[in-house]
Order: sequence, then C-alpha cells, then structure tokens
Amino acid sequence: MDAKIKITTSQTEYKGKSIFDRVASELMIQETFDVLDGSELVETTLYGRFSTKNGVYSLKYEEETEGMGGVYTELKFDMDKPKEVSIIRTGALDSCMYFEEGKRNICVYNTGIMPFEICIYSKSIDNRLLTDGYIEITYLIEIRGACAQKTVMKMEVEAI
Repeated sequence: MDAKIKITTSQTEYKGKSIFDRVASELMIQETFDVLDGSELVETTLYGRFSTKNGVYSLKYEEETEGMGGVYTELKFDMDKPKEVSIIRTGALDSCMYFEEGKRNICVYNTGIMPFEICIYSKSIDNRLLTDGYIEITYLIEIRGACAQKTVMKMEVEAI
C-alpha cells in the first residue's frame, strides 16, 4: 500500500570518551554525559510502500536527504516481535542496523569506500506501526574512536 512517511530525527553528540569505553556492560549504559552544542533536528517527508506478509511488516522508501541519493531503505519487523526492528539500506550506501530494546548490537555500515562497524544500543522502541502508524526508536550509536551520539528517530506512516 502506498504511504506518506514523515521522519523526524534528533541527534545529540556526547563529549569525551566513547560511551562503550566508559561502561563495563551493555546494561550499565546511562545518558549522563555532557552534551556538545545541543541537538540537531532533521525532518523529512517522503513516499514509499508498506505491506504485511507472512507475519512481517515492511516499509520501503527511497532516501531523499542530502548525500543519500540512490539509497533505498526498508524498515521491517516480525509482527510478533515489535521491539526488534531492522533498517536495511541498499544502493549507493549499504547498511543493516538492528534495534532490539535494551540490547547492544554491532552492525556494519558500508560507505562504498570501505565498511566499518557501528555499535548501537537500543534504549527504547515504541512501535505502534500496526495500530497507529507510528514508531519511535531511541538509541545510542558509536563509531569506534568517535564520540557517541544519542538519536531519537520518529516515523509517522499514513496510507494514501
């Protein structure tokens, strides 16, 4: 089914050492670090398609943000496990990010020049895509050696 998709992301960078260097285990991660210069807010509206088949929800769209041309994204999850969400990008950039509430996952991001690992700690997943056309994922992301970033991604999906 065709859909209008509104995506809002808020990204906040943390000062100092990476978050994952500061804690002994994934369960001890806390948001108590100093923030650099506030948050960056990005809002995008685009169009795609969503479907449900064999117990899997899938939302597909082409990225339209600067630097992401020629990149196709699919958000999907097993309808029996709404707190486990995958976002798969293919095209000019390839990545597979896996979000599982309360868990840390290592994912690969391929820039076309070289792939690198990113660590994602999914703090919370409010997945109401099946009932209200809405999902919000709050996560911490780190690229080894760089400052960690807190991201809140909200998507509103409306059938058209």
